[in-house]
Amino acid sequence: MSFVNETKSTPIQNDTGANVRADINSNMAAIYSLNASSSEPSAANSVARMIWADETNNELKIRNGTNTSFITIGSLNETNLGLATLASPTFTGNVGVPAGTVSSLPIRRSDDTNTGIYFSAADTLDIATGGTRRAHFDSNGITIRDRKALRLRDTSNSNFVALRAPDNVSSDVTLTLPGTDGDANDVLQSDGSGNLSFTALPQAVPTGSVHVMATTTAPSGYLKCNGAAVSRTTYADLFAIIGTTWGEGDGSSTFNVPDLRGEFVRGWDDSKGTDSGRSFASSQGDNNKQHNHTASATSSVSDSGHFHYAFANNFVGNQDRLINVAGQDKRAAADGQVGNDSRQDYKMAHTTGAADTGRTSVETTGISVSTSVTVDNSAAGEARPRNIAMMYVIKT
Repeated sequence: MSFVNETKSTPIQNDTGANVRADINSNMAAIYSLNASSSEPSAANSVARMIWADETNNELKIRNGTNTSFITIGSLNETNLGLATLASPTFTGNVGVPAGTVSSLPIRRSDDTNTGIYFSAADTLDIATGGTRRAHFDSNGITIRDRKALRLRDTSNSNFVALRAPDNVSSDVTLTLPGTDGDANDVLQSDGSGNLSFTALPQAVPTGSVHVMATTTAPSGYLKCNGAAVSRTTYADLFAIIGTTWGEGDGSSTFNVPDLRGEFVRGWDDSKGTDSGRSFASSQGDNNKQHNHTASATSSVSDSGHFHYAFANNFVGNQDRLINVAGQDKRAAADGQVGNDSRQDYKMAHTTGAADTGRTSVETTGISVSTSVTVDNSAAGEARPRNIAMMYVIKT
């Protein structure tokens, strides 16, 4: 191998012509051959940053700045020494980078220092955006951190469907998807351990069920219970449930829904006996249960009583005849009348010293009084409890 000169000094020192010529030839040979050899030049024959072609490994090497060892530049068997070009390089084999941190990313854009890839631990690849660790890949799978969403864009990339964790969970939750896509109208069901399967959905609101609405508009999937005739084809599910129970419509293409406008609904007796004798869907007129009314009235008749006189056996002439008029004893006229009023009834009695001689006892009349009581009818045209008007609808 050739070297700069025999004394390792540059430039070439003054010497005899033959020696100077030998040094020049040695330097030229070294330049031409890049100091090519199968063994590493000794430290005595090396200088800092000298080039050496390692013929054993076919590598181009350069002496380090402290002249202590050689550093491999590239392969002599590869184009461009196997080094990546500045634009559109092609790599083979492994590319090693330092692990880095979220604040010192080994793989990033040159103009964006806080977004890139680093390796927080063995078998872990981390992704950072805006200087924050957002997700990582490890032996467990993909972990999206800080409740960020997994967004699945549509074909136009204008909208997405996002999956995101809840605010807080007490422990890890793993959901395992089923192995099939199920049937129409199936829903996902968990077995309690996170294993999902498709199962037929029990109808949340059964077709034919009736509901009360606090509005005058029937919601989607419902019809008003107004007795209307509707299509057997359009409302095939409802027709399959209630048929022509509430009316056969036109007899071929339509059927009727219940008409519950202004009606109270009563539970079908179904052999209980409370409302026996009725078939399902039958109507019933208004009525009242048999009952009694209590009434009272008060009538009074006043009879203060009166006296009657009888003739005594030994009365003498008119002077001994008395009459009782309005409760007073008076002398009677010869004709037995008081004045000219012959309608006055009187009895004669003999007067003695005793005031009650000839007077009968006090008596009252036995008068019977009958009282009639009428209870007024103040009812309206029907029997009803207090109520509020709402609208019935039926599920189609």
